[in-house]
Amino acid sequence: MAEVLDKKKIRKVFRDVQKHLAIAQLIRRFSTNKDDIRKTALKQVDLSNCQSVLELGCAFGAFTEALKDRLHPEATVTGIDIIPEYKHFFLNACRRAGYSGTFSSSGIEQIGKHSSNFYDLVICSYALYFFPHMIPEIARVLKKNGLFITITHSREDMREMVGIVKKILKQNNFLDYNQQLPIEIIFNQFSAEKGKTLLQPFFKKIQSIDFKNTLVFQPHEMDHFLDYFQFKKSFFLMGTEAHNKNIAHQLFNELQDTAMKKNFVSMCKDDRIFICSNPITPEN
Repeated sequence: MAEVLDKKKIRKVFRDVQKHLAIAQLIRRFSTNKDDIRKTALKQVDLSNCQSVLELGCAFGAFTEALKDRLHPEATVTGIDIIPEYKHFFLNACRRAGYSGTFSSSGIEQIGKHSSNFYDLVICSYALYFFPHMIPEIARVLKKNGLFITITHSREDMREMVGIVKKILKQNNFLDYNQQLPIEIIFNQFSAEKGKTLLQPFFKKIQSIDFKNTLVFQPHEMDHFLDYFQFKKSFFLMGTEAHNKNIAHQLFNELQDTAMKKNFVSMCKDDRIFICSNPITPEN
């Protein structure tokens, strides 16, 4: 677990901001559900009085940008991440959204130093599984009428790719029969299925919204599928001692076989939105 959640390894995966942006665009392109999940989440709440906002694991600020025209005109958004390369992109997202913004790459633990009962809104998309132990601190820094909105993956996310990779690793004796891939361990930290249980001790009210989605690639689009795998491969192969090029070659062959049999390749991308209110802290 320590290796899977090692900050240096996480930085190595995500610090190529342009690649991360390209993968985000790839997901939108090949998704069967064309709705914007962040806008779907924000439609459920009135944020017009929110002035102090915190985005955790903000990356290039996609969630912040979705807040355009939804907050108080004088709102300020603070973005926290562990990758300094995101600063320029996040601050630009704030400007496009029309709000003042600040950015810190000191990591999530710094919110332990933030004042209690301070933020009107805390948002976090596709990152809470890296730091679920900080949920009590998230509740603490929220105002009594504040909101926490988080988006996360299902445990079934990418199950098709997970199955193929596990099959190949087992064939090459790189994976024990019952061993989980790093990506499975990460998602299980805070998944659609597990999220409410982790949030309930710290919020009196929790609304959950399922966002069903599938990525579909035609046979001539396998290169795009492999681009996605290349971006995520560390979370598939970390700690397995697998030779990446060899595994990638075998994966490509397996995908080609699947595409020829089915005439397409699909991959589960189901997510869930959690909208949490009435934070429970020692003070209340």
